[in-house]
Amino acid sequence: MKLSKIILPVLYSVVFGVLVFCSYVVYNGIKSYVSEMPNYDYGVSDVFTSDVLNVSLTSSDIIVKPYISDKVKVLRSFYDVNSDSNKQESSIIYYEGTYFKNNGVDYSSDEDFDVVSILDGEVIGIEDNLVYGKVITIKHDNNLITKYSNVDKVLVNVGYKTTQGEIIASSNTSKIDGSNTYILHFEMIFNNKNIDPEKSYTLSVSDLK
Repeated sequence: MKLSKIILPVLYSVVFGVLVFCSYVVYNGIKSYVSEMPNYDYGVSDVFTSDVLNVSLTSSDIIVKPYISDKVKVLRSFYDVNSDSNKQESSIIYYEGTYFKNNGVDYSSDEDFDVVSILDGEVIGIEDNLVYGKVITIKHDNNLITKYSNVDKVLVNVGYKTTQGEIIASSNTSKIDGSNTYILHFEMIFNNKNIDPEKSYTLSVSDLK
């Protein structure tokens, strides 16, 4: 009994000493490791360095088609003075005994389809034309004007600011063709000159000539 009274305190002292020693070793090891580490700074300002390229959205500068439906086809092409005679002939419009050149592209479908703005712009005119029916005129940047003719169910008014791809009207049947086919007559006027829309899609406005 006397022996246990002596051994137990000694044993406790030894265990306590071992724990203190281990703690000291671990502390010094951590301190030494930290002091030898490179001085890294993981701040947000350094993660995003100047090497990262700035990405800007340019989709509104790229010309898109004036419709969305995949059922729409070209009925009559733009009249190009430099194209062959066969294509020129197919680009002539005949209406009430009169022939005239097609200044745009006629898109057609057996079904009514939505008409959309090809770029951001401002509606500067909505009128009724004897040949082309209701016409929406939109002014865009860089001296570009677009005309959406033979439309119905107009959703915009003069002064309205359109966004690219926004539905502005729907197609309509045409007096020129006199059929049940739905048609959109679409024109692009750049620097006061009609250009071929089919050669302009996927281009930037700054690429137009």
